Amino acid sequence: MSQGVGLDPQTQLQSRLQQLHSTIQGVQDVAEETARVCTVAALDLEELGDGDKVAEVDAALRALLDAQHRLGVERDVVAQLAARGDADGAAAEYAAEWEARVGEYEALSAGRRYGRSAQYREFRQQVWDVRHEGEPMPADSGDEAGADEDLVIAGARMNYRCPIAASWLVAPLTSKTCGHSFSKDAIMSYIQAHRGACACPVDGCRQSIRAADLFPDQVLERKVARHLRQLEAEETAAQYTLVQ
Repeated sequence: MSQGVGLDPQTQLQSRLQQLHSTIQGVQDVAEETARVCTVAALDLEELGDGDKVAEVDAALRALLDAQHRLGVERDVVAQLAARGDADGAAAEYAAEWEARVGEYEALSAGRRYGRSAQYREFRQQVWDVRHEGEPMPADSGDEAGADEDLVIAGARMNYRCPIAASWLVAPLTSKTCGHSFSKDAIMSYIQAHRGACACPVDGCRQSIRAADLFPDQVLERKVARHLRQLEAEETAAQYTLVQ
C-alpha cells in the first residue's frame, strides 16, 4: 500500500512536510562538512602561495553558503507549515514566504551576507592566520566599499590546549553540538568513563557529548601545529637576542 493512502489531506501534507524537513537537514549537514573541506583545501593553497586558487575556493564557499541559506529558509518554512498542518493555501504561502526571505538575504551587501556566517568568518581567519597569525585581519578592499565590514576580526592568540588534559591539542575532535574541542584520546576516555554520554567537560557548557557528536577537526589540527611552530620560532629569536 502506498504511503498516505486513506489519510486526510492535512495529515498527508504534514507527513510529507516532516519528511522534507528531515531531508533538508541532512543536506545541510553535508554542506557543513563540504565547507570544512573547502577550508582545508584553502589552507594548503595559501601555504603554497597560490592566491588565485584560494580566491576560487573563497568564491565556491560563498556560493555554498548562499545555497545553505536557501535550504535553511526552506527548512524553516516547511517546519512552520508542518506544525500547522493546514493544507489550504499551503503552496501559495510557501512560495510567498520563501521568496520574501531569500529576497531579503540577497539584498544584503556581501559583508552583511557572509559576515553573519560563522563558517565564513572562520574560513577567512584561518586563511589569514597562515601568514599573519596574531595580527588583526583587515577588511577586503576588493569588495564594494564597506562590504566586508563585518569580516574584520581582531587578532588574538587562541587557546589550543585540551580542556581535559590541559596540554596541547592532539588529533583534536570538535563537538557538533557545542563547538568545543578536545584531544582525541582525552575526550574518548572521558566519554567511555561516563558510559557513552556525558555533559561537556568545559566549564559553563550545558550541552551533552557523545562519540557520535564529534568530528576530526583537521583545520584546528593545522592551527595547533602552526601555533607551535610560531612559539618555537619566537623562543629561538628570544634566545638569539639574549646571546647578542
